[in-house]
Amino acid sequence: MNAMARVLSKAPKQTPGIGITPLDEWISVITKGDLQEYQLAMLNATLETAQKGRYYAQRGYPRELRELSQLSKLPTIDAQTIQSIGSGLICAPLGEVSRIVTLRTSGSTGSPKRLFFSEEDLELTLDYFANGLTAVACPGEAMMILLPCERRGGVGDLIARALERIPVRPVRFGPIGDLRECASALSKESAAALVGAPVQILALARYCEAKKVDTKVRSALLCTDNVPEAVKHELARIWDCEVYEHYGSTEMGLGGAIDCDAHCGLHIRENDLLFEVVDEQGTPVPDGVSGEVVFTTLTRRAMPLIRYKTGDVSRIVEGRCACGSDLKRLAATEGRLAGTVTMACGARLSIRELDEALLGLRAVCDYDITTAPADDHVVIEIHTQRSIGDIRPAPVAEALRSACLPESIKATINVTVLPDALPRREGKRKIFLQEAIIC
Repeated sequence: MNAMARVLSKAPKQTPGIGITPLDEWISVITKGDLQEYQLAMLNATLETAQKGRYYAQRGYPRELRELSQLSKLPTIDAQTIQSIGSGLICAPLGEVSRIVTLRTSGSTGSPKRLFFSEEDLELTLDYFANGLTAVACPGEAMMILLPCERRGGVGDLIARALERIPVRPVRFGPIGDLRECASALSKESAAALVGAPVQILALARYCEAKKVDTKVRSALLCTDNVPEAVKHELARIWDCEVYEHYGSTEMGLGGAIDCDAHCGLHIRENDLLFEVVDEQGTPVPDGVSGEVVFTTLTRRAMPLIRYKTGDVSRIVEGRCACGSDLKRLAATEGRLAGTVTMACGARLSIRELDEALLGLRAVCDYDITTAPADDHVVIEIHTQRSIGDIRPAPVAEALRSACLPESIKATINVTVLPDALPRREGKRKIFLQEAIIC
């Protein structure tokens, strides 16, 4: 089977509710009901395509594997590979590359990552979004997109174009700056669904609650960063809405795995991606065991990635989903390997634990944390908005101490009240490091 000759399916018209993930039928149609046979065929087609790339050809990658389990014997690659090799990973003529994405790795002063996509690669992601999003939005509704939409082939643009296939009316708003403006648009457009970053949507919901903005929000899809349970709980409380989660990255073509109505794991885009969870040596671990998420693209033409290490920690959920699907599910990510800081006292701080401790506090919309590990000192800058209300450092400190911050760590807590506006962020939220902190 030719990996690049997939017939794209139409997005099914499905009303959200308790039921099997819409990805189930979509993937079944594409794979003709035999997922493993299809994956092996696509994997071998990818290995054949990889021979056209300088990097894979020079390292003697095989042209064919007899079974999927042999994939784990191949070497892994990572962000540093993409930074250093760059165009050496391209396996298609440059004339077929329609989108190049440049990403700077957080904290890196070296070369950025450059990722190359053909128009066909983008079309496959469109097909995935058009089917996966039917779990979140119904035909005839409007969905507000709180992600960058201006560039063709970017995540917001692809979501908007995919929604039109369902058909759902896309509202291309972009990342939130002014909360009043966004809340007004949400109400005016009568958007029943929205998609965006967790902390941005949390701030919007709290602003709408404080200002008593009438909305029709029925569902929210959270993506692009860690998705705290505290944020899900708050959105459900404020809007009485269904909250879904999506896992993806630019490296995997923006779409990777999406929640269903059962909310017990994210269904993997198994027709386009092979996911593994591996230990420190790159060896796959059993389902249910946490490790680093690694993926292999099965249908990428311009720049296939074979056993790419994401840096994210998660696990494959065991058994069949409560929705009835046998598709593999990825548990919500447990953070990033580089996202945990060990202090001199031995305590370990992670964004995931800090999020759960802080974002459940009603007036907290976001925060920044700077650490000096050698001094066992952290500075936390709490962000709130004028309309949402101020918060004193004392309850913040209490929440941190009870959840994840031992007494051995000195904590300086500052509160900044913003004028109903959100500062622009680049990339995922992280813990900033300093050698020493002067207060």
